[in-house]
Amino acid sequence: MRTFQLLFPFIVIGTLASSVAGAADDLEALAGKWSVKKVNDQGQAYTQTIALKKNKLIFQIMGGDNNVVLYAEGDWKLERLGPFNAVHFLNIRAGRSPSDLRDVADEFVSIYRLEGDSWTVVSNFDKDRERRKPSISSSHFERGWCG
Repeated sequence: MRTFQLLFPFIVIGTLASSVAGAADDLEALAGKWSVKKVNDQGQAYTQTIALKKNKLIFQIMGGDNNVVLYAEGDWKLERLGPFNAVHFLNIRAGRSPSDLRDVADEFVSIYRLEGDSWTVVSNFDKDRERRKPSISSSHFERGWCG
C-alpha cells in the first residue's frame, strides 16, 4: 500500500505527460484538409470538407453538383474525455458563403480516432440537436491537399 502511495504521483504525472504528448502529435497530424463523401436520407450524395490549421477551422458541405450548401468557420481544440480523444468545435459562424456568416449558438464535441491518414469522427452524441441525428459510421475523413 505504501509503495503505491509513493508511486501514485509518478503514475499520474506520466499519464498526463503522455496524454499531452499525444494531443500535440494529433494537433500536428490533423492539420490539413480532410474530406468525406456521404449520402443523405433522400439518397443524394454530398461531400463534407474540413480544413484545420492551428486552432482555426473551415467546414463546408457541398452538394452533388459541388456547389457549397453550408460554409462555417470557427475554432477547435483537442481534449481528453476519460479514455477517449475528443475534438471540440466552438466559436462557430456559419452561412451559405464566407460573406454570409452568422454566429452559431452551439458548440460541438466529437469523439475521434486518428489512424494514419484516416480520421474517424463520431458526431452529435454530445447532446440532442434538432434535425441532427447522432452519427456512428465507418466514414473516415481522408487527408487531402491543403493550400
